[in-house]
Amino acid sequence: MKRALLVLVLVLSGCGVQPSDPIGGSQATGALIYLIRANDNTVVPILRPTKHQTSASAALAMLAAFQVERSSGYRSEVPMQAEPMTVNGSTVTVPIDVTSLSTLATLQIVCTAAVPGPVTLVGGGQSRGPLTCPV
Repeated sequence: MKRALLVLVLVLSGCGVQPSDPIGGSQATGALIYLIRANDNTVVPILRPTKHQTSASAALAMLAAFQVERSSGYRSEVPMQAEPMTVNGSTVTVPIDVTSLSTLATLQIVCTAAVPGPVTLVGGGQSRGPLTCPV
């Protein structure tokens, strides 16, 4: 009986832990980029750790320069020639003809741009879009 009473007192007292306000910390860092899962050609989000917050243009640069996940079964169809890409509002400007981009490369860029709403790709005197990320 005494043991049950002791357990009840401990449970009701919360073992002395007092509530506290959330502890502040630094903002999460990383870049969400969209790569192609090699086994089924599906575009999937991958979080790439970074030391600082990453702009949409910097995340897009990771698509063209990407190397790390190849051994993990991920790939990118965004060509290195697609760099540098810039984001201005809902428009992503690419230094190559956007009609030369594969469908998967286009999806990677549209999803990684992280623009709310439709995205238009512009480059090489051509445009594609407005396009939305289906992922």
